[in-house]
Amino acid sequence: MRIGLLRHFPVQQPFPTGWPTAGELETWLDQYDVAAVTIGAADLAGVSWQVCLASDLPRARTTAQTLFPGEREHTPLLREIRFTPFRTGNLRLPMWAWWWLLRFAWMSRHPSQRACRQDIAQRVQNMADRLCAAEQDTLVVSHAGLMAFLSAELRRRGFTGPKLRLADHARCYVYEKTI
Repeated sequence: MRIGLLRHFPVQQPFPTGWPTAGELETWLDQYDVAAVTIGAADLAGVSWQVCLASDLPRARTTAQTLFPGEREHTPLLREIRFTPFRTGNLRLPMWAWWWLLRFAWMSRHPSQRACRQDIAQRVQNMADRLCAAEQDTLVVSHAGLMAFLSAELRRRGFTGPKLRLADHARCYVYEKTI
């Protein structure tokens, strides 16, 4: 049995410029969630996938519809990670500072991110349980952050495949488990 993790096509939403507030960053994330994608070439790793599960966000939906001709199931379990926003009022920081602040809060298990961490852990466990029970080669169309956690969980459960950090767009990473 094989599982293919594939990140959606690139999104047509430029990154914010300047020094946004936390609220402006959250607005940008909302816009990113519904932005169109640039459809292009995809690498499905030469596998004829039998089943397709995809995030229910538009960018993953469009990618799955484009690449998988059969019936697809869209689920919120495969949505991207959304950090709990910081309540910093009108504090403005450059994007790289917000990025590092969020990463630090996540990695240090800051209380502001506790619910988010618990949610992602539960979603990854539920999806891994489902994928491990599958009997067909399954393509999973999702998002970079979630794919990194799901990849680690699949490897923890005995699958062989690459360790993901930041997945490339429209490239399938294959995980295999011999029974």
